[in-house]
Amino acid sequence: MAKTILIAGKDMPRGEAFVEGMTATGRNVVVTRPETEFEEQKALEKKTVAEKKAEAAALAEAETREASTGVFTVAWNRSSSVSARTVVLQAENAYDQLDEAVLFFDEEAYAAEAERLDVSECVRGCDELVVPYQMLALELISRFEKHNSGSNPGTLVFLLKEGPSVADGVRSPAIRNGQNALASPVVAAAAGAFTSFAENLAAVYGDDPYVNIVLVRGDSNSELARSDEQLASWLASFMDSVDSLKTKLTAKKSIAWNKIGAKSAGAFSLFKL
Repeated sequence: MAKTILIAGKDMPRGEAFVEGMTATGRNVVVTRPETEFEEQKALEKKTVAEKKAEAAALAEAETREASTGVFTVAWNRSSSVSARTVVLQAENAYDQLDEAVLFFDEEAYAAEAERLDVSECVRGCDELVVPYQMLALELISRFEKHNSGSNPGTLVFLLKEGPSVADGVRSPAIRNGQNALASPVVAAAAGAFTSFAENLAAVYGDDPYVNIVLVRGDSNSELARSDEQLASWLASFMDSVDSLKTKLTAKKSIAWNKIGAKSAGAFSLFKL
């Protein structure tokens, strides 16, 4: 049976190449997309019971058609804890299972979207780049705890595609060539929060039998990371190598960061499994 993977953070349509690379490995893919203003407004509207039932039936039919293509998109309101839970439930319901999840933090992509540095940008950074990943990770841990076991643990990947920051630009002026977006203090701090949360979550849950937590990071300018499609293909192979281990990862192994492009066959050789 094909594995089902949830990809969050590399939202559609920006994540299309990464999704294509993942579907090429034979996986069913569930990927996040931003919630539209129409969806937000519909959620606030008052409806009769009959209207709610009709809308639910139409939505279920549309979702079934979309899932049959092997790629299923789910709306993610990043600032909502309810939406985090809904994303996980929809991912599982789309293909009746959820085997893997990738939380993708693309620092350079976020840097390119950053607005001016002010208080509102600080708030937006926390609401969109810090807290959402933490809420979704905890929902995924809860889901794996309920549905997986030591003989079939789920896989949770924290993927950090690193880019240069404004501080890096001061250290190395050659970076300020206009070819790379430099992460503002807010985006750079969010990347740091993502890193710290991933490590410490792995420390807390790494020994539990129902989940393998895998940390991956690498320079966005590296040959492999420049192509999201190739990156997805490599990551799928890497996850398969983790899945094939005779013994699941421990907390000590889980807190170690793996470099993008590492050879899957020897990725955990140092751990002498």
